[in-house]
Amino acid sequence: MRFWLGLILSLFGGLVGIGLFREWTISKFAALDNTILDIVSLIILLLGLIISAFDHFKQSRDFEKLQNEQKGRVLEPIQRKNLLKSLKNTSKIRIELMSIQGDRESFRFANTIKDVLTELNWEVDGVWEEIIIGGVGPGIAVRESSMESNSIGKTITQIFKDNNIDTRIITKSDLKPNLIQVIVGSRP
Repeated sequence: MRFWLGLILSLFGGLVGIGLFREWTISKFAALDNTILDIVSLIILLLGLIISAFDHFKQSRDFEKLQNEQKGRVLEPIQRKNLLKSLKNTSKIRIELMSIQGDRESFRFANTIKDVLTELNWEVDGVWEEIIIGGVGPGIAVRESSMESNSIGKTITQIFKDNNIDTRIITKSDLKPNLIQVIVGSRP
């Protein structure tokens, strides 16, 4: 609404400035001469344009924010490169990759991670859409059976964290020792 108000105000200032309302304004306000009328019309024009520009800037920023939210999580080229480099030197293990059922953004991001792992010839089972009782919360949950401090799951978690991917490790004792579950949760 402010955008249109500013635009109408600018239009009015421009019309006074070019003379369409000039004679009428001078006849109604005898104290105004042409110089003062020019200054007033210029001020009205600039004020209207400034109001419109600020409102347009705010709307553009809101629209960009909405677009980024809609796009969801993506791996930037540098993140992808760093993940490939770091995971290349990590011992390979079978990965069961899951996303949250019905969450398209989670599913797309899980497939992006799958692409990185399969490019490195990791054995990846999934991406499966699962209902996780209690949920996994935001980010990525890596589940493994090992409690060792140098386990592959902890290494993968640290590699993801180093690349600004919100990740946490969960120990699940009933998992097979040669399997890690990676669950891509909702967007943080």
